Amino acid sequence: MEKKANRVLQIPKNNIVSEGYGLGKLRVIRRKRITEKQFISLEDLKLAAKTISLELDKIIRDISLPEEVREISQVHKLLLEDPFLWKKLEDASVDGKIKIEDYEHIRDEIISLLLSTGNPLIQERVDDIKDLFRNLLESSERFDDLKDSVVYSEEFFPSDIIKLSTLGVKALLSARGSHTTHAAILARAFEIPHIIRLSDLSEYEGKTVFVDAVNGMIVIDPDDTSLQEFKKIIQKYTIEKEEIEKYGKLKFENVKVMANIGVPQEIEIAKKKGADGIGLFRTEFLFVGRDNPPSEEEQYLVYKKAIETFYPEEVVIRLLDVGGDKKLEYLPIESRENPFLGLRGIRLLLKHKEILKTQLRALLRASAHGNLSILVPMVTLPEDVKELLEVIQETKEELLTEGKEIGSFKLGIMVEVPSVIWLIDEIAPYIDFVSIGTNDLTQYIFAADRNDPLVARYYQDEHKVIFEIIATITKKAKNFNLPVSVCGELAGKENAVDKLLQLGVSKLSVSSFSIPFIKKRIYEIQEKIKHEG
Repeated sequence: MEKKANRVLQIPKNNIVSEGYGLGKLRVIRRKRITEKQFISLEDLKLAAKTISLELDKIIRDISLPEEVREISQVHKLLLEDPFLWKKLEDASVDGKIKIEDYEHIRDEIISLLLSTGNPLIQERVDDIKDLFRNLLESSERFDDLKDSVVYSEEFFPSDIIKLSTLGVKALLSARGSHTTHAAILARAFEIPHIIRLSDLSEYEGKTVFVDAVNGMIVIDPDDTSLQEFKKIIQKYTIEKEEIEKYGKLKFENVKVMANIGVPQEIEIAKKKGADGIGLFRTEFLFVGRDNPPSEEEQYLVYKKAIETFYPEEVVIRLLDVGGDKKLEYLPIESRENPFLGLRGIRLLLKHKEILKTQLRALLRASAHGNLSILVPMVTLPEDVKELLEVIQETKEELLTEGKEIGSFKLGIMVEVPSVIWLIDEIAPYIDFVSIGTNDLTQYIFAADRNDPLVARYYQDEHKVIFEIIATITKKAKNFNLPVSVCGELAGKENAVDKLLQLGVSKLSVSSFSIPFIKKRIYEIQEKIKHEG
């Protein structure tokens, strides 16, 4: 009998918006085309709005649901009750009926208004508007036959996730989406594995699918041997996950397990998972995908929220790290053959000090509200830090002259460029802490793009060379009493924790999901030491 070959799709880890494993029959959601109707009754829309509003009220009042679900439902209710929306619909109605074309035009007009703000946080509400208009028209969409399935859709809306979560779907796969949409946040809140940016999987409908939204893999129609193996992986993962949640609450004397986050909505998730602060707050989400840079006030409010939420714990906010593969529409960067070796991180900020100063003003103002640390990306030479300190001093003086309140803060650098390994002694007198970004560091040490499968074997963040570099950094940092953290993927690998702690790393910053796992590993290590005396 011919042995069946598994069809395996390797997925970039950046396409995973909610981690976990799922196994089930693949089902495809095919949206009803609202253009099949010619008119919609204004009265029917109002009745649908009333029904949806009552459903949202139930969700908002249900304190057993994750806080993120209730918050997002509150946003939907506010959108649903917006007088601007209903004035538009009433104006468009003739004899109580609205042409579908006019209905869609109103939807698109509201979306254009959101997009024109240039604010990514407001722009993310586009999906909510689409969801609202679709729900008003198709509020009776049924998903009952998707129970226990792996579900593929071109895109998911927030209301989809709430409905699908009640059916125990095993995983979500979609062509569109991002880490910051309400749908992605809800998937994380309900802990449903979710992978985005996939090609159309309709041809596999009905086949068994294994979704590995931890390592980045989808296996279609696995053979019996693989199927049994996947079931064991899920069973082990489920048992461990249930058991280890309690470890998230542990606090250790000599080491902190902090969270890596990328959007404000992850602040609450990190706190719920037991983070001892935020070890890496990437600020790129504020800057990319818009026509203009974010204002000082916009940034200040986001940073302030993170700092206040975690007070008195430390919140490490990284200065904008673009260049390389991350572009800004409003800041053209001349194309180079090797963009990762070009103008990025602090190199770019020092060339465009108007962006740097606005971010620093927002950060320094936010420092008045708690325990802020500022992290500098892509430091290569001591001169980078010295020049930055001059800008910081200038910014402080400006704010104080304006009567603005600022607090104390710490300044640290990312160690990701090899030159810093030998220059740390010269940089140390100017900084308060060191954070080792093992992802980029490994990439630069082994000259291998971590996203290029053709050179994947060269990218080895657990190689002895990387641990020797970490040992060198921690030894040198100790001479200046600088704490050392690791915020790359290596910090989230349970088998690496022991080595990192032995080398003197005092803070590990990992995805919120990994926090209980890493704390459990630290607990086991400390218990073993205690019993061995």
